[in-house]
Amino acid sequence: MEKNSTEILREIESALAELKEKVRLLEEQVAQYQKLAEEEEAAAQEAESVDEVDFTDMEIGETEDLPEAAAPESFVEPEPVIEPEPLPEPVLEQEPAPEPEPAPEPEPAPEPAPSPEIPSVDTSRMAWRLDKPGLPVKNIRSGISLYDRALFIGTLFKEDYALYDKTIGELNALTTLDEAVDYVLAHFPDWNFKSDIVYNFMMAIRKKLG
Repeated sequence: MEKNSTEILREIESALAELKEKVRLLEEQVAQYQKLAEEEEAAAQEAESVDEVDFTDMEIGETEDLPEAAAPESFVEPEPVIEPEPLPEPVLEQEPAPEPEPAPEPEPAPEPAPSPEIPSVDTSRMAWRLDKPGLPVKNIRSGISLYDRALFIGTLFKEDYALYDKTIGELNALTTLDEAVDYVLAHFPDWNFKSDIVYNFMMAIRKKLG
């Protein structure tokens, strides 16, 4: 059970009172030592005066009253020095450690955008699938003339050059004609796949994908 501040203060006051009593005893011992030293010094001075007596004028057998040397008082053994007990250290109440904040819940990963639905259009008998595309190319852009490119951007892509450039780039990354047809059907369902301009666009794709 932890002590309160009043009990700790009382213990400190009691320890201080004991310490004062021990200091008083030590002062008394010091006073005794000083008195003993003074007596020993006086005795030493009397002994020196005896040594200075002139014995040359004294006849044999004569004695002179010599000062008796002061008998040293019995030595008083000093009391052992009692070391003061260390004061008890005050017990400090420790503040409870703060509880860790709960970790924030991870945000749910965004759901992937749904892929565009591919409309069911039968393209198997369309002319751009049956006609020969001409010389093969490694890049769809090189198979489109400047005139056709301007026509595609102005008509099929509604003057959006960025959309045209993005579409050609993604079509270039495909490997089969069926993939290209599905891409066009999914992203441009409003195109008329029987029109001449779509025919020219699909024939340009076939130059790369066959």
